[in-house]
Amino acid sequence: MKTWLTGLIVLSSALLVACASDTPYKPAEGRGDHGYADTPLGDNRYRVTFEGNSSTPAETVQDYALLRAAELTLAKGYDWFETADRNEDKKTRSTTTDTGFGASYQQSQTYYRNCDMLGNCDTVVTGGTVVAPGSGLTTTTSRSSYKYSLEVLMRKNPMPDSANAYDARKLANALRQRLIETQE
Repeated sequence: MKTWLTGLIVLSSALLVACASDTPYKPAEGRGDHGYADTPLGDNRYRVTFEGNSSTPAETVQDYALLRAAELTLAKGYDWFETADRNEDKKTRSTTTDTGFGASYQQSQTYYRNCDMLGNCDTVVTGGTVVAPGSGLTTTTSRSSYKYSLEVLMRKNPMPDSANAYDARKLANALRQRLIETQE
C-alpha cells in the first residue's frame, strides 16, 4: 500500500513541476505579486523590482529587472542608466511530508542579499520550522523564488565607460530578443 502511495505522490509532484512555468514579463498587480514594479525616487532616479515565482531562475529575474530599467529609461526620454544599488532576495521553502502517522516538518528560509556599487554584498538569512503530527514514509521538496531590485539613475548621452552603466536601447533589444521572443 505504501509503495502505491509513494508512486502517487511522486507522480503528482512531477505533474506539478511540469505545469509550472517562468513568471511572465508583466507588471506586478500588487505588493508581493509576481512581475515588475518601479518606484520613482526623484526626477531621474527609480527603484525597479522584478519578483519571480519558484519556476523562474535567479538569472532570468535579474535580466527582467534590467529589461524593465532599460524600458523605463527610454520611456522617460533618457539614453542610458547607471545602477546605484542592487538587492537580491532568495526565499527557499523546504517541506518534509510524512504519509504515515509521525511528524511532518515545514521549513522556510529567506535570503536577503544587498550589494553596493562596488560589489560589496551583505547576506542575511531568516527562517523557521513548523512541526506537525505524522510518521512513516517521508518526502522532502524545496522551492526557491527570487526578487531582484535595482536603484537606477537615468542619464542622457554621452555614456561613461563604467561597468554599472547600461545603454538602454541596446540592452532592451538584446534582453527582449533573448527573454521574451523565445517564449512566443
